[in-house]
Amino acid sequence: MTIQELLPLLHQLSRADKLRVLQYVANDLATAEIVQDDQVFPPVQEFRLYTPYGNEAAARQLQAMLRAANPNEKSSDGA
Repeated sequence: MTIQELLPLLHQLSRADKLRVLQYVANDLATAEIVQDDQVFPPVQEFRLYTPYGNEAAARQLQAMLRAANPNEKSSDGA
């Protein structure tokens, strides 16, 4: 089926059905891109994962900087 044949049919659909078609096509494209791109995360490759664990001093410093940048905001931690 060509796009010229498909467009008039799509035009006749309800708004909800058009959204379903849009969602289907978007999902189909996303799935095809992942397969074609040889996977998002190549196998046998390591990636560093940065977490806040063990970095309490950095978290306190960031919190102090955010408070200094927004002195009028109320803190949710009671401080």
